[in-house]
Amino acid sequence: MSELRIRSETVPDEDWVQPFLPPAARDANDPLADGEDFGPLLAAAGRALTVLFGLAVTVRPGRPPVSADRGAHPRVAPVLAGLLATLRFGGDPARTTPATPATAAAVAAGVALGRHAAAIVAVLDSVAASDWPATCQLREFDLDIGCAGIEGHASVLAPSRPLPPPPQPILALRDEVLGLPMRIRVELAAEMRLVSSLLPLRAGQVLAIAPPTELPLILGRHCIGRAIVTPQPDGRQHAELVAIAIEPVGDRP
Repeated sequence: MSELRIRSETVPDEDWVQPFLPPAARDANDPLADGEDFGPLLAAAGRALTVLFGLAVTVRPGRPPVSADRGAHPRVAPVLAGLLATLRFGGDPARTTPATPATAAAVAAGVALGRHAAAIVAVLDSVAASDWPATCQLREFDLDIGCAGIEGHASVLAPSRPLPPPPQPILALRDEVLGLPMRIRVELAAEMRLVSSLLPLRAGQVLAIAPPTELPLILGRHCIGRAIVTPQPDGRQHAELVAIAIEPVGDRP
């Protein structure tokens, strides 16, 4: 019989409860679909639009709309602009329909819809400026907005951000690199000896070393160059750099 024993333990609640936010429906091959957390932006957009409409508004990740002629789609669906206009004019939301500018009255209605669509866009732009994910590289994010039983598409654009400074050419970085403080040691000698050649060891025994003409400069585990060390009258040593070449210490002869 197996000696395996299994002990059951209570799992803390925090290990079970995990926040989940469904991502926007985007092309799986889109390299910019980086899974950023748009939860704060969705919540902020819902609160701001609720204030604008005067009714509870739900905001969810959406799909990019596909038009028959594959042309550019408006930032805000006309049905949402019509709903906002209806609510502001005291009308019935259930009778909201997008305007078709064929008559003078319809043209005036279209102008009103454009003004109310701009009000929704202004709210979304304000939310994007404060709650767009800091590291997200998407250019826009699609939303499904619902209010009073009516749903429509809207897109929120990424806020404008200052461009990162262009990388400096390598030659321009030369002075900065050479000015970095580094702890470098000079290897006076390195010689492989058998332990038997050092025996017998006695107290005060001096082992002779034969330093090479050019001494390696060691930075960490790499030799970064060679130098000539000259003794000074006051007992100090003066090192003069004669070559720069980076190689692992273990690969040197």
